[in-house]
Amino acid sequence: MNDKFIKGIGSGVTAGVVAAVWNLATYYFNFSTLRYLDFSGVLIYGRKPTGTLESIFAWFGMLMFQALLGIVYAYLSPVIKTRHYLLKGWFYGVMVWFGSYAVTILFNVPELKIVSFKTAASNFIGASIFGWVLAHTLQLLDRVKT
Repeated sequence: MNDKFIKGIGSGVTAGVVAAVWNLATYYFNFSTLRYLDFSGVLIYGRKPTGTLESIFAWFGMLMFQALLGIVYAYLSPVIKTRHYLLKGWFYGVMVWFGSYAVTILFNVPELKIVSFKTAASNFIGASIFGWVLAHTLQLLDRVKT
């Protein structure tokens, strides 16, 4: 498959779903206090989602953002090269995590301004998972011949 855009969407959505499983598990086992879809909901609605349809739509918005991150990573991949690709994917995921947190603080988003240590640590691990899965999935898609 030679289309970087499509490979980026595929790897971004795959990584997003895997990271969301971690995120939801930590939320429903009372380790984390915010879900990724809560972050997305605040950006879409100005508040956390209230109800199933709003949560599904916020989750869809989150997946589209993660697809965009995959597209950016796919276009960066020729520059990044394949050596140590998991480390590079991890770094990319963690920098997106840090940047997302920084933007919500800089723009003084009240619902996201104060985040507990447990939530930040959980989201850091989720960002790490996202970066690893993103890099690995893109590596696998780069090997597919069409």
